[in-house]
Amino acid sequence: MDQRPTTRARFNWWLPSLYAAAIVLTASFGTGSATGIVATVGGVLLGLYYGFGARLGRRG
Repeated sequence: MDQRPTTRARFNWWLPSLYAAAIVLTASFGTGSATGIVATVGGVLLGLYYGFGARLGRRG
């Protein structure tokens, strides 16, 4: 599937926003350890996406 650069840019904007919303919701309704887990796992996944996944989407 061919993605236009604007679609990819929109996706790159939504990922950090969803990550921040997940942290805020977990901090509001969960415990401190749950917030730490969400922040750690989300940060690692975002890092992997921007390190490898975003590059793979440009190839083709």
